Amino acid sequence: MEKVSWVHVDYDNRHWVPLPRGAWDERPWRDERDWAEGEAVTLLFYHGIPQKRKEIKRLSKLLAAHRQVFEEMNTYRETYLYFAHPSEGPLALVLWYGPAEGEREATLRKYARVESPDAMLPPQVEKFSTEGLGTGLHSRNHVQLDDQSVAMNLWYAFRSEKHGVDLIAFASSGDLGEISAAEPAINEFVQRIRLIDDESEL
Repeated sequence: MEKVSWVHVDYDNRHWVPLPRGAWDERPWRDERDWAEGEAVTLLFYHGIPQKRKEIKRLSKLLAAHRQVFEEMNTYRETYLYFAHPSEGPLALVLWYGPAEGEREATLRKYARVESPDAMLPPQVEKFSTEGLGTGLHSRNHVQLDDQSVAMNLWYAFRSEKHGVDLIAFASSGDLGEISAAEPAINEFVQRIRLIDDESEL
């Protein structure tokens, strides 16, 4: 019988919001509004901001809109929103993971976009070690979008030999200052990712 593993992240609630997927009857919230309002209140509380109805409504709409976009994309396994501050727009970090395939080093270089043909300049690549995933690769590259603007991409790629799983984390933004400022927080988030066996307890 194939062993099942899944991802657990001990993220910082002050800045990160996971986007739920799937039917609401399988979730602890009644519906999207219930979830979004709860997360909005949590963000405001942790940042010491008065929980006024207008601000809760604004944040709730923002959270719901992002959840709907990523739900429709259905490309990634998990999506988290990073808020440097509730008054600022969030930055999305997506996770993909699946069975390990191919030669390790070649696969990690592929997943970290080390030889990306879309990169404007050679990517900055470095080894990136975490307690839960071991040592993988982290790259930064810049790509030109269809409207001629430039976006910065952050890629993280890992292979857990123990679990037989490959994992990718990815963030991108056309606001180069925003994503550069957020990179330390994203690094910290990735450091907290670990894989859990189906028979393990958190």
